[in-house]
Amino acid sequence: MSLSFPSISIVVPALNEAENVANLIERIETTLFQKARYEIIIVDDHSTDGTAAAVNTAAENSRSTIILHTKNGRPGKADALLEGFKLARHDLICMIDADLQYPPEAIPAMISKILVKGADIVVADRTHHKTSRIRRIASSSSRKLLASRLHGLDVDVQSGMKVFRRDILRRVKVNPGPWTFDLEFLVKARDAGYTIDSVYIPFSSRVSGKSKLSLFRSAPQIAAASLKLKFAESQVIPSNPDSDNHSATGFHYKGNHYVTHSSLHHSESALQQLTRRQTILIIALAALLIVLIALRAHTVLTIIIALLTTLYFTDLLYSLWLITKSFSSQLEITVTPDDLRLANKRGWPSYTVFCPLYKEWEVLPQFVTAMSRLDYPKNKLQVMLLLEEDDEETITHAREMGLPSYFDIVVVPHSKPKTKPKACNYGLKLATGEYSVIYDAEDVPEPDQLKKAVIAFARSSKKVVCIQAKLNFYNPRQNLLTRAFTAEYSLWFDLVLTGLQAVKAPIPLGGTSNHFKTAVLRDLKGWDAFNVTEDCDLGLRIAKQGYSTAIVDSVTLEEANSASVNWFFQRTRWIKGYIQSYWVHMRTLKDFKLTWSEPHAITFQLVVGGKITSMFINPIMWVVTISYFALRSTVGPTIESFYPAPILYMGVTCIIFGNFLYMYYYMLGCAKREQYDLIKYAYLVPLYWLAMSAAAWVALFKLFYQPHEWFKTQHGLHLASNKTMDQVHSAIGGSMVDQSLIGGHGGNVG
Repeated sequence: MSLSFPSISIVVPALNEAENVANLIERIETTLFQKARYEIIIVDDHSTDGTAAAVNTAAENSRSTIILHTKNGRPGKADALLEGFKLARHDLICMIDADLQYPPEAIPAMISKILVKGADIVVADRTHHKTSRIRRIASSSSRKLLASRLHGLDVDVQSGMKVFRRDILRRVKVNPGPWTFDLEFLVKARDAGYTIDSVYIPFSSRVSGKSKLSLFRSAPQIAAASLKLKFAESQVIPSNPDSDNHSATGFHYKGNHYVTHSSLHHSESALQQLTRRQTILIIALAALLIVLIALRAHTVLTIIIALLTTLYFTDLLYSLWLITKSFSSQLEITVTPDDLRLANKRGWPSYTVFCPLYKEWEVLPQFVTAMSRLDYPKNKLQVMLLLEEDDEETITHAREMGLPSYFDIVVVPHSKPKTKPKACNYGLKLATGEYSVIYDAEDVPEPDQLKKAVIAFARSSKKVVCIQAKLNFYNPRQNLLTRAFTAEYSLWFDLVLTGLQAVKAPIPLGGTSNHFKTAVLRDLKGWDAFNVTEDCDLGLRIAKQGYSTAIVDSVTLEEANSASVNWFFQRTRWIKGYIQSYWVHMRTLKDFKLTWSEPHAITFQLVVGGKITSMFINPIMWVVTISYFALRSTVGPTIESFYPAPILYMGVTCIIFGNFLYMYYYMLGCAKREQYDLIKYAYLVPLYWLAMSAAAWVALFKLFYQPHEWFKTQHGLHLASNKTMDQVHSAIGGSMVDQSLIGGHGGNVG
């Protein structure tokens, strides 16, 4: 053994251990003397057999510090341990039972696991020598069922001997029952990011006397505690400031270490899909529904169909109202060339452009060209390329490009979650601009968009903290998918968003071309790093904080997804993010204004909740409708029985007029964008809706099994087609890459 062993506090819970405690102290001293600095803390649980006297006698002849503490708390070993831990003064703590079942001679080997292998907790794993068959069966069952299956711990969780770092107790808070300290401590320590190892030891079920632990009394308590721990709301534990990087915004959750670079509280984020209250409510409603269906199936299904039909009908009327509003006046902020000339004389504020990239260096030259063409003073511009630390290929290409001086290469330190909003939060800390905007790598904004955004802010009220530019595509005619995608974007950005602005409703932002007042964006705590449609979430948070978003009549062209599988999983991520946003904001629905003049809560339900719901039930309603007309003689009367007269009329209106109106809205969007040749493709929209419904069901599955996975959409698919490239050149008015603009200027590296 080496004298370099760290100091250690030995905590011994004792209840009527007069026969064993002196022997235990002697064996501890024999093991550790001249090997480590140590203290022995005996916590007496009000023994009646002279345990205290035995400890005092041993202390008189001891070569070490022995502390006798009479317990103050509840009966039971757990509180004895907790009180003893509070008295510990050394860096390591060893807990060991007083009854000589566990050999103190194993302590040096357990310390070595911490020193050599870097473990934080080492458990004495019993090999069960000299123990009864019943106890072996009970111990094995506890380990396999309660520890391994329920909590993923492959150690002897109920072992009464452990060595661990004392600083764990500062971050891990436990509230155990009399005999349930061990599992709770190990689970919560593991969730806090600590590593657990084990050392095999010889074990004797009892050396002398009667065991203090009644198997039949303790087993139910341990099993109940394990189940309770499994279904309890997991703790969010701040990072260890002594060892974790970026500890200010980092934390541990369910064994993962996250660094968000944002102070947004986890209760306002999509870290947890459902809160404990939401989970209980959903389970209770599901159970009630099952019971009601079992009792009165026909009545309950009739009510459900009535509610869904009413939702469809309400959404139809609301969409009609929004579209009408979008045509009623010039709602978006329009900036004329004369406005720009006048503003040029006054000067321009500083501006930061965020561009998060991940493994897409192929489109980087296109982005550099687009930024170089921005009609904005380059000495007031900070273009920040946010590159992930593990994306070495993109980092290398960016550094070799010879970027203009107003470009900053910012390497985002590797951490979970690996998402776009996490990278943007990191960039926000380094932003120098009074205003800021997000562009994706494939974006081509209008050259004067930044100037238009500044003027739009100046014309708006102080409550407007975000200006959303419109999005569309530079490859709308690449194939049928890009045509349908373009029609959808034209409807959303040219009609729906302007309609929402007209009724002063919360606006779910698009994923790019959002212009912000940087100071307010920091006050809003940036983006939710766990939400895979962080733009929608931020738009809703803006409304909840009493701010608003305005639309500017400026367009950013993007790449329409032209590959069906790529589109499908991109849409899956979007829908998953909308569900995340809905669940997060349902936690504090009262924060939305709810008056007749500003019915934000109702708008939120229709625009976010209603759209999600319709994707799930569209195929079901279509099957019912087709079955009714195709098999009317057999299933017609049954279907009719679920539709009372008022519901039937609403349903027929939705089927006949609703679907036509929704397709017509797509046509109007194309017409307003002057994409007249795309209007006829609106008739293919029902197939597009069907694909979105399929994506919605996959999104729901991923929400529970891969909630924070960010499916990275592949960009640059348009680059492979010369015909498509010609269309793109025509759309953006010139070459995609101007080499004279991207060489020899020397970019900054951060």
